[in-house]
Amino acid sequence: MKNLLFFISFLLLTVSAMAQPITIKGTVSDKSGSPIPGVNVVIKGTTTGTITDIDGKYSIDVSSNNDALVISFIGMKTHEISVGGQTEISVTMESDVIGLEEVIAIGYGTTSKKDLTGSVASVRVDNTPLVNLPNLGALQILQGTTAGVNIGAVTSAGGTPGLLIRGQNSITGSNSPLIVLDGMIFTGGWNEINTNDISSIDVLKDASAAAIYGSRSANGVIIVTTKRGKAGKPTVNINSYWGVQDWTRVPEMREGEDFLDWRRDNLKLTGVEDLSIENILGPRELEAYNAGHQMNWMEEVTQFAPIQNYQASISGKTDRTNYYVSGNYVDQKGILDDDNFTKASINAKLENTITDWLSYGIDMNYTENDYSGTSPSMYMATWYTPYSYKWVEGYEDEVLQRYPTTSFLYNPYTGFYTDDLNKSWSFSGKGFVNVKIPFIEGLNYKFNYSKRKGVGQRGSFTHEMRYANTWKPEDIENPTKFLNSTNGYKQTSTSERWVMDNLLTYKRSFDKHSVDVLVGYTRDQYIGETVRFAGSDFSALGTSVLGYNGLNLADPAKKSGSTSVYEYSNIGYIGRANYSYNGKYHATVSFRRDGYSAFAEGNKFGNFPGASVAWTISEESFIKDNISSLDYLKLRASYGKNGNQGISPYATTAGVAFGTTIFGETSFNYSYPSSLSNKELSWETTAAMNFGLNFSIFGGRLSGDIDIYKSSTTDQLLTRNLPIMTGYGSVPTNIGQVDNKGFELSLNSINIQSSDGFKWQTGVRFWLNRNKLVSLYGLDANEDGVEDNDIGSNWFIGESLGVVYNYTTDGIVQVGDTEYLETYGGKPGDVKFVDINGKDEDGNLTGKPDGKINADDRSIIGNSNPNFRMNISNTINYKSFELYFDFNIVAGGGKENYYMAGNQRAYLGLVPITGNWLNQDYWTEEKPSNTIPRPDYQNSHGYGFYQSRAFARLANLTLSYTFNNKVKETLKVGDLRVFVSGKNLLTFTNWVGLDPENAGQIGSSSPVIRTFTTGINLSF
Repeated sequence: MKNLLFFISFLLLTVSAMAQPITIKGTVSDKSGSPIPGVNVVIKGTTTGTITDIDGKYSIDVSSNNDALVISFIGMKTHEISVGGQTEISVTMESDVIGLEEVIAIGYGTTSKKDLTGSVASVRVDNTPLVNLPNLGALQILQGTTAGVNIGAVTSAGGTPGLLIRGQNSITGSNSPLIVLDGMIFTGGWNEINTNDISSIDVLKDASAAAIYGSRSANGVIIVTTKRGKAGKPTVNINSYWGVQDWTRVPEMREGEDFLDWRRDNLKLTGVEDLSIENILGPRELEAYNAGHQMNWMEEVTQFAPIQNYQASISGKTDRTNYYVSGNYVDQKGILDDDNFTKASINAKLENTITDWLSYGIDMNYTENDYSGTSPSMYMATWYTPYSYKWVEGYEDEVLQRYPTTSFLYNPYTGFYTDDLNKSWSFSGKGFVNVKIPFIEGLNYKFNYSKRKGVGQRGSFTHEMRYANTWKPEDIENPTKFLNSTNGYKQTSTSERWVMDNLLTYKRSFDKHSVDVLVGYTRDQYIGETVRFAGSDFSALGTSVLGYNGLNLADPAKKSGSTSVYEYSNIGYIGRANYSYNGKYHATVSFRRDGYSAFAEGNKFGNFPGASVAWTISEESFIKDNISSLDYLKLRASYGKNGNQGISPYATTAGVAFGTTIFGETSFNYSYPSSLSNKELSWETTAAMNFGLNFSIFGGRLSGDIDIYKSSTTDQLLTRNLPIMTGYGSVPTNIGQVDNKGFELSLNSINIQSSDGFKWQTGVRFWLNRNKLVSLYGLDANEDGVEDNDIGSNWFIGESLGVVYNYTTDGIVQVGDTEYLETYGGKPGDVKFVDINGKDEDGNLTGKPDGKINADDRSIIGNSNPNFRMNISNTINYKSFELYFDFNIVAGGGKENYYMAGNQRAYLGLVPITGNWLNQDYWTEEKPSNTIPRPDYQNSHGYGFYQSRAFARLANLTLSYTFNNKVKETLKVGDLRVFVSGKNLLTFTNWVGLDPENAGQIGSSSPVIRTFTTGINLSF
């Protein structure tokens, strides 16, 4: 018994000793011996970890000698070290030069950055300052971060900005890039991809890299990769932010005496002599003036615009299973009243390894969006007089004053009595089966299948009060008499899309050789259907309360319905081979044969090859042994062909239209051919060359990429006008050529990295693009040996697609310009046009003045494309603080007058006698401006008043603080970070009116959104 008790006691003491934690200490330094603060030290397979202090020291408790430490730091190679009985583990970190082992998505597969041969830009999102910015879509993440990728402005709640990669290839066809989500072609909207789920975005820019996608990749490919689970126990992440939004630039309209002076000057120019207040204001304006009431309509149409975003996820990874489940909710109010957006989504990913050779994965996503609501008219809000009322007296917040001043100008809230429906739902499912072929090392078969179904509902219904004359009390009291004018519609659109990939890959390394071969077969199909019902006149019903949900109750003679169905399919055969020798020499060849159902027999298939080579010159001994400051240098060259199938599914077939006619007392339906077919129609084809280099010097302190490219897009998908005697107005055809060329530079530098935890990094992105219309219709009507331009479409052979073709001006005609007035007529205060051209007796242009200002005096005066774009970003880390900010610069000017846009409404009041205008100086005899004409200038030549859109903007700013381990241990959380952020904070420009980024003109454009947010990132 005594021996048994002794044995039990000994066993308990042993177990107790074994259960005691083991403390590991150490120092992390760089190769020069300097300590590195802020290095992550984590126990492998867990979320337990710490960071090094200012002296590079750390201390962590492990439970077993079998544990391993994972030591990582941005820009350094990760170390994994087994404890193995050690109590002190110190590490010397080495630079991971420009992330050479980083995995890059290249289409139907991945490669490491060191083996990349094409021009691919990669943006890492996870664990970067980008996650703290109020980006509601993936495109906003790319804005400014990727050279060669132009992202436009967001002007509405839930809005999607414009996107263009390496310039405009197609004249009238689609210029949108192909979107690939987690390895499969994606046809949903950008708002279906939650930004907090994104791990990385890779942009295939050159033709060789994109050629694997063939007929749909002429405008580039964007590959979005979402997050997966990480090894260890399940991790819950919560990311949320809240904020407010407003205009980037608010136009200052005239108020008070400034408005009255504007009205007086306008009336004076018409010969009115009585300029008393009673004569310059209308009766309703005078009523408001006498009451001391003014309306600032720019403020009135602006609503309080909060934004809130909530994201939660749970993820994890075991030996055989990887899972990631997330939910997202967004509620955003736009700047303009009743501009609303809400989104709710759920995403779930599961991957499981059944055996060493068999695995599968499932990915499901559900998203619903609601854009319902009608914003006020910016046109009317801009021009409306400040002496006016929004509501009918006695019916405030209930009945709008339909015509606050005159019947010429109506209330900006045109949609106040209109119900608006704009909702969509989508559900997508993806799955794969991956088989490592037994007995053949490196051979792998993967089957992918995805299906997406989308449902969209649109509806509108205008109620009777919209038609009441609010100056008549009887109309307000009895609006039902206008029920005969009520009307509305409701439509439901559904779409289904499936994609199937069969991929066979072979990856092996033999001594110094490495090969990666892909062959595959892919198919996809799209089917869309729309059902629409409309109705008007609800007099018999006696009410319109049901809105678009009661359209069946409309007057039977005023109801209508329609349906439409369309579908198309694609098929592709793909092949690609990557080869690398000794880490120095790399080559990639690819080929894709695509078929598209929309094209006619004999033209359904197209071939799209690509090839690229790279030489890692820094691996050569003559570089390694002689240039110690050069860490890495790789030269690249590529060539490829891509296609653009951007036509409707039935564009190659003859169109049929329908009508109704009456014979006697009977109505008959009939059909007739409405458009010609073109059985020869096929893809636009873009052939492109790219030369580039990647480099790193001074131990990774400065690294970057340089690319130059040239492309030619031929067989343009154009609609060509036909002589009217053919009976048809136009026919689709393949004709014309557009060339693009450009330069792209990306630089990353570590400016300061000190031992006290201070680090300052800078990124610079610079790019420019030039395009040229090489040929069009091939016509030479005047037989001068030069192909004719299409002036009506603004297309000029040898010039950019974005040229500005208009008159040359020389300021404003002044009172003393008597010679000009005698020659060309007009009045002082007119725009002064330059007479640059005339015709001889034979009707040929002479290039000399002829004493007339007419269409012959027009010429190319500028270009709507930017001179260049640039983004400068800075990331500053100090202990637990991180500051990130970047500037976007879009430059104009130069000898070609780049980045011009028409801005007529900023320089010419549209309704000068009855409306308002910008509060700026204009020409009068007493104050003669040489920039802005007199208020009643008629602009008989239709001049566009072109102006430079160049601007610089503080685009993003975020400041975050990560709490230390003591706080996190107290709160029992794995990570805790708070932040404040802003987007589009400051804009520097000479553009007059709204925002230069969207060439915003007063009265016709919506405001660009500026955002301020604060948020929290939490994990446990």
